[in-house]
Parts: sequence; structure tokens; C-alpha cells
Amino acid sequence: MLRSTFKHLRAAIREPERRIWERGVLWLEDYIDPSNQLDFFSQERESKINPLIEATREAISNKDAAFFANELDPQDWFRVVLEFPEDTLFLDIETTGLSKYYDIATIVGWSLNGKYSVHVRGQDDATFRNAMRDACAVVTYNGTLFDIPFVQKEFPGIEIPPIHVDLRFAGKRVGLVGGQKKIETELGMVRSKVAQAVEGEFAPVLWAQYMRGDVRALRRLITYNHADVTGLKFIFDEVAARTMSQIGAPRTLLENRRRLYKSSVVRWSSKTRKSGISLPTRPPSINPKITAKSLLSECGIHDCRIVGIDLTGSEARPTGWCLLEGSRAVVKLLSTDDDLVRETVASKPHLVSIDSPLSLPTGRKTAFDDDPGRSEFGIMRHSERVLKKRGINVYPALIPSMQRLTARGMNLADRFRKLGLPVIESYPGAAQDIMGIPRKRAGLHLLKQGLGEFGVRGQFLTKTVSHDEVDAVTSAIVGLFFFAGRFERLGKDDEEALIIPDMRIDPAPWRAKRVFGFSGPLASGKTTAALHLKRKGFEYGRYSMVLAEELDSLGKKPSRKSLQEFGLHVNRELGQRWLGRKLLIKLAGNAKLAIDGMRFPEDHALLVESFGSSFVHVFLESSKRTRESRYEDRDGEAKPFSEADSHEVEHSVSLMKKLAHRIIKNQGGLSAFLQKIDELEKD
Repeated sequence: MLRSTFKHLRAAIREPERRIWERGVLWLEDYIDPSNQLDFFSQERESKINPLIEATREAISNKDAAFFANELDPQDWFRVVLEFPEDTLFLDIETTGLSKYYDIATIVGWSLNGKYSVHVRGQDDATFRNAMRDACAVVTYNGTLFDIPFVQKEFPGIEIPPIHVDLRFAGKRVGLVGGQKKIETELGMVRSKVAQAVEGEFAPVLWAQYMRGDVRALRRLITYNHADVTGLKFIFDEVAARTMSQIGAPRTLLENRRRLYKSSVVRWSSKTRKSGISLPTRPPSINPKITAKSLLSECGIHDCRIVGIDLTGSEARPTGWCLLEGSRAVVKLLSTDDDLVRETVASKPHLVSIDSPLSLPTGRKTAFDDDPGRSEFGIMRHSERVLKKRGINVYPALIPSMQRLTARGMNLADRFRKLGLPVIESYPGAAQDIMGIPRKRAGLHLLKQGLGEFGVRGQFLTKTVSHDEVDAVTSAIVGLFFFAGRFERLGKDDEEALIIPDMRIDPAPWRAKRVFGFSGPLASGKTTAALHLKRKGFEYGRYSMVLAEELDSLGKKPSRKSLQEFGLHVNRELGQRWLGRKLLIKLAGNAKLAIDGMRFPEDHALLVESFGSSFVHVFLESSKRTRESRYEDRDGEAKPFSEADSHEVEHSVSLMKKLAHRIIKNQGGLSAFLQKIDELEKD
């Protein structure tokens, strides 16, 4: 076809290629034949056209695909394949999923010069690299967006042929639309029964089975891949024919074009035939580098207990619940929110991880379609947009089927936080993809097996349980990643974050943070302790700082009385979480924090959610007589101690003591007290 191509000469002759063919000029040689007296050849033929023709003929002779990549538009690159079919590599890959960000290529299959070859992950890749280097062109289906980026990720520095024909886009230009197998069926191609039995979505399952010792699964996967590669040739032939008709190619060229498709089978090596495809005798090791045991050693919490909840959208449908104590998981099904709260509180977890959206998109007020901000602010949050871009399938928080779930999740999280239980949002499907564990769609047995390989123990591994219970285990595991600092927080400041594992992050900066939060009754020494740490280099933060700024913006003078009253108003109207987030924004970027004035269980929950095990909640206690004496010694205190001490904002003191990580008695002198504060840093 390249010998009949004139499009790249258009700058010299300004004559459409179709018009040239219609005048009977079918071959490049006709241009330089002196006997041709064609009026559209200007006098510039000798100076411009002839050198271009000679360069073209030389490029064809040398199989210089880069020349045609530069001279032809991409929609004409199919001509290079027709010219050099034996030097064209037909490529298809199989992966563990669709995310180039998290998933991996498992096998790479290709056909070059009529021979099918395959690279299995873990094998030496020299043969594949050499094939790609030597090929003039590569043909894929959707390879621009999928196969080639995966190949470049998995084989750093690999040479990609200069010509790439992507049949998804080339086919669309000639009316062939849909997935590869749909087009094959439309065109009449019939796959083998073995290949027909495998859908693309099942390819990751076959790899998972192979990784666990089933070599037959790898054989099926290769057979499926071979069918994909063969189908590329079948589709290419039709695309080439339709494209040639579309551009007005003469019948001679159309009828004499090279057809590349041939029915073929995978030839396996055997004792008598060494030239076929040989299967690896054993899969690569599947021992994960990060395990439940390693996370527990890093999380900094003794006897770590995490509750995972795979929430459903209705109390009428059972919810999966898991208590992960260390590496041992206990699962059950619970229905009502009251059941979930009761069982969770009784377990005394350090963290609750819920598989449900726990916030609304910025600007939204409710989870339902009657929200006046529905059209302006949409249905998707920042975290979901990020995962979508990374190739992780995730439902927007407020599509109709998710609205009740989102509303339920937000309500449940609020109940937990008001009790002082920290809550994070998790997504088991994304976590399983990132951890390299097959999702439940691959088969519950493979998911359980993957969790077992990760190091989780429990009867759920051998007993019959629901997929909701198993996903609850994964939600709890996300909590382990969180405490160990091996996580990514997806979200904006005004949206709750989605926590996903990060297997590559350096957790040292997270674990190096030192955050002390002080709670206790009035005049127990909270400010004294926090300011002492400030003098030692800690950034000082106080909830009343935010309240004072808000009061000042309203033209009101801050005082203990006004701060107490306004603090109560904020707690009731905007929520204590709003106040805490405002404070943390002011303190952002500091690795050492001393936070003064924790009064509500939500404060404890938010600080654990923000800093994990780097946060230490210190409760200070003193006798009432001692506190009253200190209070009365302060200058400018207009309100009597009994009135200030009994104010509603002080009512959660007893709950804060139960939530605290450390309890310090501040009953003696200042020097002894500050020495106890100094000892906090040494723990």
C-alpha cells in the first residue's frame, strides 16, 4: 500500500490522492517515468517530487517506519501494516484490573511474523523487549489508553514501534463501534470454545488461581489472550478494507491487499515439540511485603482493636460487621443502627472503619434529589473523582441507589463520634485492588484466601460467611493501614476523607508527629500544660482561638463567659467537628502540636482521625477544692467557680476521662506537674 501512497507528497503537488489514482497513476514509479505526460506535474517535479519519491522508496526498502510516522497522518498508518505485515506486532495484555495506577500486567501476548508468543509476569522479558524493538508497527484494540501505558509502566525503557494502529479508533472511523469481542461477533469471527468461555472480567480470576498453584488456569488465560491477538488481525483486515474504500482506493489495490487473519491455535511445548509455548512450573511468590503482622508492629497501639462495617442502605438488610483484634477477625451480621452502635461500643475499638460515603459533595446539604444544590454541586465527591481517574470503579455518593446508604453512613458516623469513637471512611473494593487481593466478584474463596495470605486469622476463613462480612474484614484492615501511616487520604478540607491503603508511602513522617491534646475539668491545668510544651517548640492550639476569632468578626469581645456561651452555640448549631476542623486548618503543617481545651468526645474522635496513634489524649484531674482555689486566684474571673464549673460545656468531662490515653493528677506543685508533662515526650 505504501508503494501506492501519495498523500505525503501533497505539499509539492497539491493534488488529492484520489484524483491521482483516478488519472491512472497507481504506483510511485509512475511519478518518475519520463513517458508519463501528466499535466498536474508542475515543473517542480525534478526539484521537489522526485527526491520525495526516492526517499519514500528508500524508506520502504529499509522498512523505515519512522519515516512514515513523520510523513503520514495517524489515520493513514494502517498502510504501513499492509506494507510490512510480517514486521507488525499484534499486541494484547491481561491485567489484574483496569487501574494503571494500582493494577499490574499479568501476561503480554503478541504475534509477530505469524507466530504467537507470550510473556508471563515473573519471566525474563528480553524476548518481548526485542520483539517490540524490531517491529515496524504495533496493532492493538484500545491500546492507546490501556495496553501501551501498562507496557510502559511494567517494562521501563521499552522501545515502542513508531507506528501504532489502535483499532478502537480506526474501527470507529469506518462504523465499527463497541468492544473487541462485539466487533468480532458482528464480523462473523468465531472463537474456540475454550476462549469463548472466558470473559475479560474473568481474566484476573484466572491469574489469581494461577498464583495459588493452578497452572491450568494460566493455560486458559493464555488461550484467551491468543484469541484476542488473533481477533486483532481479523478486525484489522476489515478496517483496512473499509478504510481503503472510504478513501477511494482503486479496485486493484483493494483486491490485492494483504489479508493478515489466519485461524490458529496455541501450540504448547511438549517432550516432542520444544518450539511451542511452555508454562512456568511455579508462579511467582505471592507473599505480601506488607502484612497484618507488619502493620501491627508499626501502628503504635498495644492490643489494637478496629471495627470494620460494610454498611447497607437499609436496616432491613443485614450489615457485615467485624472486630479485628490484632490479626484475628470475628465477623457477624447486624441489622439496625442501634445494634451496630451497641456491639461496636461494647468492643471498645480504637477506630471504626465504615464502608459507606460519610460526607456530601461540597455545597450539598442533604443526600437526596430534593436538595436545592443538586444541580449546582452534583452527586460526586473529590475522592470519587480521584479514584475514577485512577481506574478504580466507584459509585458517586449521591446516585439514587447510594443516597440512603450515604445518609445512613453519615448518621451512624455522627453517633459514633459523639461517643468519642474515631471513624474513617473506607472502600474495601479499592483496598483489595491496592493490596493485590481478588475482589469478591472473583469468588469469595479467593478473597478469603487473599486475606489469609495477608495474615488475618479467624473462623471466617473456613466457615460459610456472607460477602458483606468478608468486606467488613477488609474495612477493618484499612484501619490498620491508617494507624501504621501507610495510607492516602482522599478528600478536600470541606469533605470527609476516604482512606485507602498506600503500599509505597514512607510512613516515617506520619509516625514522627507528636500531638498532645489536653482535657479535664475547669482549672485542672490544661492551659499550663499546653503552654509548657509550646515553650519547648510545640505549636500551641486552643479551641477558644477559633471561637474568639468568630466572636471578634461579630463585633463581640471574647471573655470566659462569652466563649463558653458561644462555644455551646457552635456545638449545637455548627457542630464540634466544625470547630475542630477550623482549628486544625490553622495548625496545618506542624509536626508537633499541643492542643488545649478538649471538652467534647467529638474532639477526641477528630484528633485520632487526623493523627492516628501520634495523637495522645491526656486527661488532667485535680480535686475540686484545688481547682476552685486556682480559679479564684486568677485575675478578672467575674463568674463564680461553681457556676463556671457547672456550665453545660463542662458536662462531658467524665466521658473525656474514659477516652483518654493518659491520666495525670495535678494535685501538687507546679514543678512536679510540669515534670509529668515532660515525661509525656519520653513515652
